[in-house]
Amino acid sequence: MLLYFSNFRCQASRFMMITVGLLVLTVLSPDLYAQEEDLFGDSEGDSLLFGDEFDLGGDDFSFETDEETSTETDAGGEDDFFGDFEDEEETEVEAESDSAEVDEWGIDTDTDYESLITRTADGDILEEIPDHPLELGKYVKGTFLEDTGFTLSLYSPQVVPDELSTWFSYMDISLTTELPWHFTFEPVELSFSVDISSFNFVNSFPVGGEFKGVSIMPLARAEIYGAELELGLGMYTPTFGAMAGIGYSYQFHSLFFSAGYRWNWAYNIDPIGSSWWLEPRFTTGIKFW
Repeated sequence: MLLYFSNFRCQASRFMMITVGLLVLTVLSPDLYAQEEDLFGDSEGDSLLFGDEFDLGGDDFSFETDEETSTETDAGGEDDFFGDFEDEEETEVEAESDSAEVDEWGIDTDTDYESLITRTADGDILEEIPDHPLELGKYVKGTFLEDTGFTLSLYSPQVVPDELSTWFSYMDISLTTELPWHFTFEPVELSFSVDISSFNFVNSFPVGGEFKGVSIMPLARAEIYGAELELGLGMYTPTFGAMAGIGYSYQFHSLFFSAGYRWNWAYNIDPIGSSWWLEPRFTTGIKFW
């Protein structure tokens, strides 16, 4: 029993000494580390695996540390994983400038919206009218000639009453100026003008005499589908009178041609008094509207 106890104490003392020694070794040697095994071997011993020369694609085989990588990144500038930020900013600026030129419907704001209207309020399709060189209204737009016009007419008395049957007549001319007052009452168009005409009658039997001069007459004209009706009241110098006419006109852009008859009445023709005459007319003119 004594021998067994002595043997147990000897083993316990040995175990304690080994434990204390390990503790002391650990405390006194904190900087000791086990060297990790080189997975690729020594550069001088690479020939054991790969022959005399070991090349992984370059002259020197090395691993970059985190510090070297961060240094190179700082020196070369950071690359955006999704692209350059400056390019994105330029793209956004261009997109904003492009969006500023169009409205919410994608239509260019510089475009004239009236040119996009293709139907009237009644649903009728508007026909596009091409620009023609004889559309002369565009050349006087913004001037005093805008919405005006001029006509030149030729007349010659054809039908007269008995009291004028011995009076010779001649060819007369007239110049009419269209005033810039036009009113449309579909399908009637109402316009106003001033007419200056010549007239000339010479009596040959039973006694001499003449009736000639210039008439100055404001006119009102109504036109419907080319048919014309005009009325006027003014001076047949040296007397006064009235006029009424009918006709038909054809318009080609700003030019128009017309033919018809005009009835004239004068209050006092010396020596026969008041009388009338009917004359055909041929008219050509230009409209600036």
